[in-house]
Amino acid sequence: MSLRREINAMVAICGRDIVRFFRAWRSNIGMSFIFPVIFLGIFGSTIGQNLGGGLPFDYMQFVLLGIIASMGLMFTANLVTTLVEERETGFTQEVFVSPVSRFSILFGKILGASINSLVIVAATIAVGIVIGIQISLVGIGLILLVVPLVLLLGGAFGVMVSGLFNSSPRTAGQAVMLVMFPQMFLSGAIIPIGNSTGWVDVLVHLMPATYVVDLMRGVFYWGTPTYGQVVLYDPLIDLTITVVVSIALFVIGTFFFARSERDR
Repeated sequence: MSLRREINAMVAICGRDIVRFFRAWRSNIGMSFIFPVIFLGIFGSTIGQNLGGGLPFDYMQFVLLGIIASMGLMFTANLVTTLVEERETGFTQEVFVSPVSRFSILFGKILGASINSLVIVAATIAVGIVIGIQISLVGIGLILLVVPLVLLLGGAFGVMVSGLFNSSPRTAGQAVMLVMFPQMFLSGAIIPIGNSTGWVDVLVHLMPATYVVDLMRGVFYWGTPTYGQVVLYDPLIDLTITVVVSIALFVIGTFFFARSERDR
């Protein structure tokens, strides 16, 4: 009965977020296409046309995988930080007094945000196909194998940000941008980082997004001649680091968010 109650709570929170997302479906889906068009269609294409010619692999395919991971991370984290808005309206306080684990409540929030974030994943793939990036149905399937881990990490980041920067929704939104944008460039999502040295190399290894982006490329390019040219680490290492960091961020973020609710 206790387990059923926890699952019901997660499903209810998840369902509520999905309904809220699709109530404003025009603006949400519109934004889901705008970001891929900017970062993949404009920014990625510009770099590809000017610098990608000297690379021993298909740069646009390389950057497509990075943008899918980055957009998934950022979108999910941003959706989870609506916790701060719900905190101001009193919703989280009402939910937290229920006989349900705080972890179940916040994990339900991550589930809802992750399902909603599949829209931007699909939009990014669609934009990539439209601008002529070569990707097969098998390739799309390999991408979707890694997407849940991407969204889990993004959701864990969102919980952490909500726990530490919960003074206002605006503060939480700005914190997400400050956390995610540097990772987009330092994780190798857009620019190859294999030859990084010095303090840049240190930052590259400190970015959790580095490992989930590399994991997506490792799975996608597994068994191909391109694998050794674009993949930094063994996929098992990337998987382990991604899971461990996601759990740590989720647990620590839940602690801080629950404590902030208790201290109100």
